[in-house]
Amino acid sequence: MSISTYPEPTTEADEMANYSSDEFQPTEHVDIVEAFSNAVREAGAVGGRIFPCVVFKQGRRTMVSTSFPLLFIRRHVVSDSAEKNGSPRERTNRPLIPEHAKSIHQYLLANPDDYILPPVTLNTDSMPSLHVQKASGAPTRLGYIVVHDGTRFHVTDGQHRLAALAGYPQGRTYVPGALSDNAKLAEDGLAVLIVIESDRARIQQDFADAAQTKQIPASLLAVYNTREPVNQVLARITDESKLLHGRIDEVGKTLPKASQKLFLLNQIRGMVKGLLFGDYALAEDTLSRMAATRLATQEQRDEFVAETLNMLGVLTELMQPWSEIVQLPTSGSGADKIVALREKWVNLTATGINVIGAVTYEINRHTTDPGRRDAYYRKLATEIDWHRSAGIWENNIVVPDGKNGKIATNRGPVSAAVRNVKQAIGLGGEADAAPTAAAPPKQTALDDQYQLTDIEASPAGHPQN
Repeated sequence: MSISTYPEPTTEADEMANYSSDEFQPTEHVDIVEAFSNAVREAGAVGGRIFPCVVFKQGRRTMVSTSFPLLFIRRHVVSDSAEKNGSPRERTNRPLIPEHAKSIHQYLLANPDDYILPPVTLNTDSMPSLHVQKASGAPTRLGYIVVHDGTRFHVTDGQHRLAALAGYPQGRTYVPGALSDNAKLAEDGLAVLIVIESDRARIQQDFADAAQTKQIPASLLAVYNTREPVNQVLARITDESKLLHGRIDEVGKTLPKASQKLFLLNQIRGMVKGLLFGDYALAEDTLSRMAATRLATQEQRDEFVAETLNMLGVLTELMQPWSEIVQLPTSGSGADKIVALREKWVNLTATGINVIGAVTYEINRHTTDPGRRDAYYRKLATEIDWHRSAGIWENNIVVPDGKNGKIATNRGPVSAAVRNVKQAIGLGGEADAAPTAAAPPKQTALDDQYQLTDIEASPAGHPQN
């Protein structure tokens, strides 16, 4: 007797396992009106909702570009972060970095009416319902994606942005996201790119491919990120200084030896940090927090810019080779003299202007009288030998190496040079009406090592991945 057999029922897991992203095709209709009406009928039948979208292909895979409300994203997008000490190969996403999510979270709360979050890349491992107009060979097509309550999207790139919005774990606690802290954000949306993909290895490769971006040079970031009060005053100082105007490289990451520019913008920014807080290498998060108080009002910013321009003006008039350079054109014939001068003078290096910034900070702490300050500036310009070969720089920022020596940039040598300069101009004693000063960061053994480079550390940006 034969026994009848029936096929095992197909489960959702089986369907997903047999699903090939390369073979996925959206449902085509004769025109966009028919695509819309069919999407509406389907959404009504399953209790779902539709989103207008653009459907296209990259390689063999179908992609969908649309935008979702932030509350929708909190409900329907999930991440699969690797454990801190676990294998990332077993998870879709890299380990979540709470500090990174926190920085984006704080950015959203600080700028609720004027922020930008770049699009995130999502994937879905179950075949979505897409209705598009039939258009053979067209690279892009308008369409509608139908999403129901059971639809889940997974993060390919952007988990920290989404964690900042929805919340994230930090130690044994759970930090609520910006959507919980500011209800108005529920009115906003976020652009998303959905990759129709089910294979974890390809999803991980997508993340790696999406990360192939070049970091913004620190100088260019200082130009664009005008939310920071330090960058606001920096722009005014470089524009209004006779010496610096037209002689600053605002794009480069390093200053070529043959450059006719005096400094990178980020190097002038280091000097500004020193002028404000006595520390040219102050960490960016600390700088933002302290500058929010020190440069909180327009009046404070105006006062600081005026003080800085006055100091630069005195030095430009009296100090060699600045007094010579200000007479040169900013480019072309004549400006090439800067190349040779840079090899001989400490005050044409990033370290040199950091020394100037730190000493000026001490001058301004020591006295509030404009006349006494100017007297110190004149001493700084005329009584200090700024040649690399001068004895004042020996055993601190100038390290014997070749004809003109190498310049050390870390705190130990710079602090020693600052002490020498202060002693040489007679700066000391009790401060009269000195403002409260920020305590300098603790010096470590590493700080005492010479770092043979003339390029400052780049400030941290806000990568939003």
